[in-house]
Amino acid sequence: MVARSPRVRPVGPMLVAGAGALWGTIGVAAKAVFRYGISPTDVALWRAGGAFALLLAVALLVRRDAFRIAPGDLPLFAVHGAVGVAVFMTVYLTAIRLSTVATAAMLLYTAPAWVTLLARLLFNEPLGPRKLAAVLCTVAGSALVVRAYDPAALRLNLPGVLAGLTAGLTYALYSVIGKHALRRYAPFTTVFFALGFGAVFLLLALRRWPALPSPAALPGVLYLALVPTLLAYLLYTTGLGLMEAGRASIVATVEPVVAALLGVLLLGEIFDGWQWLGGGLVLTGVALSRWG
Repeated sequence: MVARSPRVRPVGPMLVAGAGALWGTIGVAAKAVFRYGISPTDVALWRAGGAFALLLAVALLVRRDAFRIAPGDLPLFAVHGAVGVAVFMTVYLTAIRLSTVATAAMLLYTAPAWVTLLARLLFNEPLGPRKLAAVLCTVAGSALVVRAYDPAALRLNLPGVLAGLTAGLTYALYSVIGKHALRRYAPFTTVFFALGFGAVFLLLALRRWPALPSPAALPGVLYLALVPTLLAYLLYTTGLGLMEAGRASIVATVEPVVAALLGVLLLGEIFDGWQWLGGGLVLTGVALSRWG
C-alpha cells in the first residue's frame, strides 16, 4: 500500500487566512495615520510596543509559562524580533508610504516564493508540483490584483520597490524562524518574544520615544496595534504551528485580495476584470496549498 501524505488540518489554513485578511487592512489604516505626520518607524514601534504591552499584561496575569525559555534560545527570538518584526514592519510601512498600498502588497507577496525555498533548504519541506503551482498562482494572482500591468497604478519608484522587496524577504524570514521556534514553544510565547524584541530594536533604532499620535490619529494607531498586529500575529503563528511554513505563506496571500476589495468598498477604486482573475488565482493557490 502506498502511504498517503499527511493532510493539513483545516484549522491551520483557517487561522492563517484570518490573519491574512486582517493584514489586508494595514494599508488603508496606515495611509490614514500617515496623514497626521507620523513616520513609518514610529507607527511600527506603536504597533509592536502596543501589542507587546498587552501580551505582557496577559502573561503576568495568566500565562507565566511564557517567560520560561531556554537562555540559549534568546538569540533565536532576538533575530526573530529584529528581522521579522522590527525590520519587516518598518520597511512594509515605508513601502506603503512611498508608493501605494497596491505596490507594497504586490512586492510583499513575493514572500511565498522566499518561504517555500527557505523551508525546503532549512526544514526539508517537500517541494512538489502542487506547491510550485500554488506559489505561481499566488504570486501571479497578487500581481494582477494590485494591477502590476498598469504602471500608472503602481507608481513605481526605486526606494519604494526596495522597501517592498525587503518586506517580502523579512516576512518570509518571520515565517521560517517562527516555524523553528514553534518546534519548542507555544504560539503565545513565540509571538510574545518576537514582538518584545521587535519593540526593543525599534526603540534602539529611533533612539527616542515614539512621537505621540494626535487625538485624531489615535484610533488608527490603536487599531494597527491591536487588530493587524496582536490578533493577526497570534492567528498566523498558531496556524503556522499546524502546517508547513511554505503552505502558510501561500494561504496568507488572501491579504492583497482583501486590500484590493477594501480599496473598492472604502476608497471608491475600480476592480477590473484582470483583478478579479487575480483574486481567483490567489484563491486557487490557497486551495492547492490546502489540498495539495
